[in-house]
Amino acid sequence: MPDTLDALTAALDSCASCDLLIFSGGSSVGEHDLVVDLVAARGAMVFHGIAVKPGKPTAFATVDGKPFFGMPGNPTSCLSNAYILLVPFLRATARQPLYAPRTTRAPLGTRIVSPVGRHQFYTVRLRDDVAFPAFKGSGEITSLSQADGYIEIPADQSTVEQGAEVVVTLF
Repeated sequence: MPDTLDALTAALDSCASCDLLIFSGGSSVGEHDLVVDLVAARGAMVFHGIAVKPGKPTAFATVDGKPFFGMPGNPTSCLSNAYILLVPFLRATARQPLYAPRTTRAPLGTRIVSPVGRHQFYTVRLRDDVAFPAFKGSGEITSLSQADGYIEIPADQSTVEQGAEVVVTLF
């Protein structure tokens, strides 16, 4: 839909009978990112912005008593946060067992530098049981299409050295 207040309001209104609202895009702070302001005016913003990479502009709110996820528009950011936040939320809401993704351990094939202060979910591909970076940017779909999963780099860690054993969460 177009990034206009009228179009977004109409879309939100059309969800009146829904149990859960999920919007992708419009949750950042650019001129055309109107979703968060609209939702904040119509509901209760629980959070907007999380210290992760990719996916910082993620939002969660309640609108008319219904849960609302404002997911980033970039494909890697959106899918990463869907795995991290949305899937566990949906499973808990449906009273399903906790989300337990498959993981494997592998040595890292090359050194990775990560920004301090943001927990990073870094996509990797496995080749000959070694994890190699697949992340190119949150807007690059190849960050996902060429990845087998992701590793987590804590917010207080700036590098992961080549050869370090990492836990790969598989897609």
